[in-house]
Amino acid sequence: MDHRHVLRALSGLLIVLFVAMISSTVVSVALPQIIGSLDGTQSQYTWVVTASLLASTASTPIWGKLADLFSKKLLLQIAIGLFVVSSVACGFAQSTEQLIAFRAVQGLGMGALQVLVQVIIAAMISPKERGRYNGYLGGVMAVATVGGPLLGGFITDASWLGWRWCFFIAVPFTLLASVMLARTLHLVEVRRPDTKVDYLGASLIAAGVSLLLLWVTFVGDDFDWISWQSGLMVGGSVVILGAAVLVEGRVKEPVVPLHVVRRRDPALAIVASLAVGMAMFGGAVFLGQYFQIGRGYSPTEAGLLTIPLMAGVLVSSTVAGRLVSKTGKVKP
Repeated sequence: MDHRHVLRALSGLLIVLFVAMISSTVVSVALPQIIGSLDGTQSQYTWVVTASLLASTASTPIWGKLADLFSKKLLLQIAIGLFVVSSVACGFAQSTEQLIAFRAVQGLGMGALQVLVQVIIAAMISPKERGRYNGYLGGVMAVATVGGPLLGGFITDASWLGWRWCFFIAVPFTLLASVMLARTLHLVEVRRPDTKVDYLGASLIAAGVSLLLLWVTFVGDDFDWISWQSGLMVGGSVVILGAAVLVEGRVKEPVVPLHVVRRRDPALAIVASLAVGMAMFGGAVFLGQYFQIGRGYSPTEAGLLTIPLMAGVLVSSTVAGRLVSKTGKVKP
């Protein structure tokens, strides 16, 4: 694909990625109104966000492997459909239990979209040229992550919208992206018929990560950091992930190739991504609540106060992507 065709397809992919990413955080500043409207409890407060992140994280390895077996474009369209249906269901939820359940389903679609977009970009663009476009990718992810509270605050404060539009707003943009991709995305599908999905390894990874996320969610509120519950959940997660490592080291087609993780550069990139993700998602979700509850700002004002973070991440990610593409170096 030449540069012009890449940009056309990339536009649709970036819209999909933006909507998927922003859906993770757009509800953060609207949570007080959502829980109050649905007569929810304090324990259900964070689960509106946690349910989607948990489902997204747990399903990520499986979606990546399915992309080796089936048409990437078809999988992307299926993921878009799943995301649209679940977003509409979230908007019409009549109780917090329904909302949490629909957010979990939405998380499956979000995880699929985030993975498949990056897989398709890797299939479209050569490694040498990828840095040129990764700046746009990083910028979209950054703006979506920290821009969610800003959009959520505006929607919540608008009398003609309301918090339900935090979910409805994603639908038209996702459908637009689906139409764009149907017309512009043309991939040469290279399928590997001998590829098999390591369902056991994927299940163990999903279970281990999910248990760890559940511990982070409950610790400090429902039990102490140093307690038998913490020991059981952290210990269980370590055991399950250890079993996953053993399985991945023995199967022919692992979900996570260990030889890649053992290499210095990918290992450092994973650690850096973990640190960046913790900072960005933590700030995006809880800064809005702090500004509203702790400082007394309105949802819109709370969203506006995240603009410096959004601008800084956008500029740095775009500049870094262009520098990597121009110099061919990822380290000074």
